Amino acid sequence: MTLHFTKVTIIAAVLLSLACAKKGGTASEPEPDPEEEIVFCTNFEEGNFDLWDDWDGNPAPSNVLVADPGPHNKPGNHVARLRVPAGRGSADLLKVLPKQYKKLYARWYVQWEPGYDFNARNHGGGLIAGARNFVGQSDNRPDGTNFASALFETHTRQHRPVLYSYYRGMYQDCRNPIGSCWGDGFPCYADNGQVFCTKPEDRPIEGKVPPELTTGKWYRVEIMMDMGKATSNASDADGILNMWVDGVEYGPWKNLWFRTTNDLKLSIIWMQLFHHDTHAAEGILIDDLVVSTAPIGGSSPCN
Repeated sequence: MTLHFTKVTIIAAVLLSLACAKKGGTASEPEPDPEEEIVFCTNFEEGNFDLWDDWDGNPAPSNVLVADPGPHNKPGNHVARLRVPAGRGSADLLKVLPKQYKKLYARWYVQWEPGYDFNARNHGGGLIAGARNFVGQSDNRPDGTNFASALFETHTRQHRPVLYSYYRGMYQDCRNPIGSCWGDGFPCYADNGQVFCTKPEDRPIEGKVPPELTTGKWYRVEIMMDMGKATSNASDADGILNMWVDGVEYGPWKNLWFRTTNDLKLSIIWMQLFHHDTHAAEGILIDDLVVSTAPIGGSSPCN
C-alpha cells in the first residue's frame, strides 16, 4: 500500500508540474493578466474631442475645452467643461473601449463649478457594460445579458458621492422590474433599512461615510467595477463595486448580481452630467481621465 501511494503521489506531482508549466507559473501563482493596464487615457490637451465617440460630436456650449490650471495647478492646462441646457437634459462624453473587460478601474478629477446646485436632481458618469444602445436607459431592470452600469454622482439630499448602478440584482427602488425600477445607490442613503436600504451591507460603512461635497474644489474620483461570474442565481453572485474619493476608500460593495452570461462585459466609459429638471447653469469640470485594468490612484499616465 505504501509503495502504491508513493507512485500515485509522484504521478500527480508530475501532472501538476506539467500543467503549471503550460500556464507559465507554479500551482500557487495566479495566471498573469494578458490585458494591457492602461485602456484609455486623456488629459484633455488634444485641442478637440476627436478621441471620443459621441454621435453628436460634442458641440459647444454643452461640451467645451477651457483653460484652467486644473487639479495639478499646471500653467497652460485645459479641462473639459460639461454644462446642461435649461430644463431636462444632459451633456456627456462617451468612449467605446477598444476591448471588453470583466473588471476595470476608472479615475478622473472633477470639480463642481462655483454656483452649481447640489439640490438639483442629477446623474453622473462612469463605467457601462453591454451594447452602446443601452447607454442612458432607465426604468427597467437589466436582465443580466443586456447591460449594467456604475455611475458616480451626487446624492440630492446628502450632497455626498454615490455610485448609481443599474444591474440584474437591483432591489432598492424596484416595485416593478419593467417600468418602475430605478438604480441602486452605493452606499444606500435612502433610509436605515425600512424600505429601500434593506441590505445592511449596502448602507454606509461605519466610519467610512463619503464626504459632503462643495463647489470650486477638485476631487480625485476612482471607481472599480468587477462583473463577477455569470450566474442564473443571485445567491451565487460575486460582482463588486468600489469607490475612492481623494484616495479614501468608501466600499467595497460585494456579492452583486451583474450578469447571467460571460458575454456581458465592461465596454464604455461615459462622462456625463444629467439633470431631470430645474438646475443652475453651472456644471462640472473634468481632467486627467484614466481607465485601467489595475488601480490608478494619483498617477498621471496621460502626461
